[in-house]
Amino acid sequence: MSKSWTPEELAAASAAMKAEGHMSYEEFCAAPVLRLEHRGRDSWERPVYECDGRLYVDVDPRRSRPADICTKQGNAFDGEPCDPVPEGTIIEFVPERDTWDF
Repeated sequence: MSKSWTPEELAAASAAMKAEGHMSYEEFCAAPVLRLEHRGRDSWERPVYECDGRLYVDVDPRRSRPADICTKQGNAFDGEPCDPVPEGTIIEFVPERDTWDF
């Protein structure tokens, strides 16, 4: 069962999250979401994902590192990494992030 928050409670929770170094509620709601569906691995064994017809690659798919997602040059499956996703983008991996074993 969910709770209905008053504006005052929401503002206080948002301020507490921001003070701890996290996104505020307002920032979270405004952040773009990228839902990346796994499509396989390119010729460099990097995982390739797709969202809304655009291809993306994790350029450092080591399990011990955070995802480093870039677009694919020319939207080609084996294209070079191109532009990084904007900072603050929320990334959802479907079904999950594909990582290297080390």
